[in-house]
Amino acid sequence: MTIRLLTCKVAALVAAFALCAPVWAAPITAEGMAAMDAGSPAAREMAIRDALQQAAISNGAELQSLQLMESGNVSESSVLSAPSLQGKVKILQEFSSDGVYHVRLSIDPQASATGPVGSAPKPAQSASCGMPAGRVLRRKLLTTYFYVVNPSEANDLQDLATALPGEMARRLRLQGQFDVRNASRLTVLSNMAADEPVAGWDTVRELGRREDVQFVIAGRVLSTAVVGKSLRHTMYESNNTSQQGAYYTGPLAGLFGGALKYAPSARQFDMELWVYDALTGAVLADQRFSRLAQGKVVAQLPAPFATSAFWQGDYGKVVDGLLDQASRQLVDLVSCIPLSAKVVKVEDGRQLFINVGGLDGMKVGDQMLLYKPRSAQILRSGGGVRELGVPEDLSGTITITQVQPNFSIAQVQSARLKVEEGDYVRFMTRR
Repeated sequence: MTIRLLTCKVAALVAAFALCAPVWAAPITAEGMAAMDAGSPAAREMAIRDALQQAAISNGAELQSLQLMESGNVSESSVLSAPSLQGKVKILQEFSSDGVYHVRLSIDPQASATGPVGSAPKPAQSASCGMPAGRVLRRKLLTTYFYVVNPSEANDLQDLATALPGEMARRLRLQGQFDVRNASRLTVLSNMAADEPVAGWDTVRELGRREDVQFVIAGRVLSTAVVGKSLRHTMYESNNTSQQGAYYTGPLAGLFGGALKYAPSARQFDMELWVYDALTGAVLADQRFSRLAQGKVVAQLPAPFATSAFWQGDYGKVVDGLLDQASRQLVDLVSCIPLSAKVVKVEDGRQLFINVGGLDGMKVGDQMLLYKPRSAQILRSGGGVRELGVPEDLSGTITITQVQPNFSIAQVQSARLKVEEGDYVRFMTRR
């Protein structure tokens, strides 16, 4: 038996881009296709996504493959990576033939770079992001209890475990992309001290159903410890050793009627932030944020966490920046995840009521993809220890016909599976 191991690395770069002017200087064209099993609107969306992927592949993809030859039989595995494309997408041609939908499109990378001088910059959007230009679709999000690992370190940070999720909720509301609800006394883990975030998948799914949200936020405060002290002269504090800190009582300690005190001068804030998909319970992100504050990091009088008195201190200012960073990263994480809504009522098999409306950014004429979860088939990892989520079947498409503030009414355009309460719909970009 002969075994040969072959490896190859291929860069799929278009020659015109390699020989001419700057990369992305001219519009990029690509073609995509998709089967029409779930109807024309769904097939069109899938074909557009395929074309966007083909555009990325033809303009900077890298293929890494591994081949194994044994007794004349060749097996191969490969990994394809491609950069996302920025720019305005234009449909050039679309048609259907023999049960397949075809789309040809162009991406103009320069279109988003132009604009009037002095105009406010708009956030860049990936051509494959799937969000409609000029609109904000608000996803529903729930913040929950943050466990404090060492509560003795946070004696001066009153209500930290419940005030922290409330503060995260406030900051995320300001982003304008979320309908945020705060449930600061609900926990996703039965043992917040020992369990790993993935252990909360079942609780998260229940919270998603009960609270009607798409994402759930939780976490742990790992440390608020003082990590440094320095000698500080105090004119008006006595050598009362009941106060926090250690007092120096050696030579010159009482000079000029004051006192010398070893006071906290460096303190850390270290936390974990978990983002869950409420439909499947899957952990989308498990990120750690840590910063060190220096100066007067312990207030003379304890102040509730996230109050104006707390933010004014040296420690509060650093924590403020850390929470801003965490909020921005959370927005970046979910910005390209399509809005997902639930079918809450079905009438005559064709008219649906879904739990998103005008306040969430929906408009009459919007089309959405219709999915059916396979509730009886929970995917688990090897050994059945870890639940991965619930698979879905793409069933068809719906069109929004009426929009109320908190819900919408839609008409089924196509559906290869029976439409029922509990099915899900996700946004389709109108291009």
